[in-house]
Amino acid sequence: MNERTLNMKKASKWLFLLGFVTAIAAIINKLIFTVAILKERLFNNKAHYYQLKFGKIYYTVQGHGPSVLLIHDTEADGSANEFQRIVNTLSKQYKVYTLDLLGYGRSEKPKLTYTAYVFVQLIHDFRKDIIRDHTSIITSGKSNAFATMACYQDHEQFKNLIFINPADLQQLKVNPGNRDKFVKFVLELPLLGTSIYNYTFSKRAIVKLFNQRIYNPTQIKDRFLATNYESAHTGGSASKFVYASNRCHFNNVNITDAIAGINNNIFIIQGLRCEDDPTCKCNDYKIINPSIECATIDRTKTMPHLEKPESVLEILSVYLH
Repeated sequence: MNERTLNMKKASKWLFLLGFVTAIAAIINKLIFTVAILKERLFNNKAHYYQLKFGKIYYTVQGHGPSVLLIHDTEADGSANEFQRIVNTLSKQYKVYTLDLLGYGRSEKPKLTYTAYVFVQLIHDFRKDIIRDHTSIITSGKSNAFATMACYQDHEQFKNLIFINPADLQQLKVNPGNRDKFVKFVLELPLLGTSIYNYTFSKRAIVKLFNQRIYNPTQIKDRFLATNYESAHTGGSASKFVYASNRCHFNNVNITDAIAGINNNIFIIQGLRCEDDPTCKCNDYKIINPSIECATIDRTKTMPHLEKPESVLEILSVYLH
């Protein structure tokens, strides 16, 4: 047997091994997405869907009174489920809308680059077509940037803006660089990107993430964590696209001028046990717009509406007027 034949046989073996490993990885990824949504914890009979240009948006509405829209954080496991502990009480006085942003939870997850423009347009269209009323917005985390730009562009259609642990203003100014573009490309690859995503949002990883978000993790029930795990995997491998855009700064937007120019009431609610001094972040916003008011809730981190919903509701009763 000549050397060329031996090399061809070796190459064939490696190609077979590579194909076998690839097939196994694809099967594992498929199983992860399938098993994650079997119990359908996210879905309920109160669901509505709004057809946006890019896909269907899941939302709920309950209660009567002035309109309030709740917008969840931008982590890939996020959904309107984040507000479960304050929605029912708020709906006794307000008409409360919750939604899953495009690419999240129960909404469609198209394979696109998720920019701030996509979410700002979503807020505009949802208010115009579904709410059709002057609206107050309560946001969690980075989604405050989208609400800010929506209000800045059409401030007469919005009332109060309430930000729960809003994004850092300096971080929102970061534009995607060459490294970010490469990382995004890798994360969106069919097999490698999907495997990285499933590892990043495994059950163990989600528990670890919540341990960083929550002051007392024992307060958060396993069912809530399981729901977030399901949220991160509903829609299959397309879930990774919104993660890639968020991870690589493609949904950033500089809101400094908007914060300075908005005449609407802006309120900030912060936990007192964040990694950074919460008063500093609030002060960053107040330096730009001195009319902004702030409130802090002790023994909470980035999600006080989950840890101390009664305290958040008490503050909201003052700010939502």
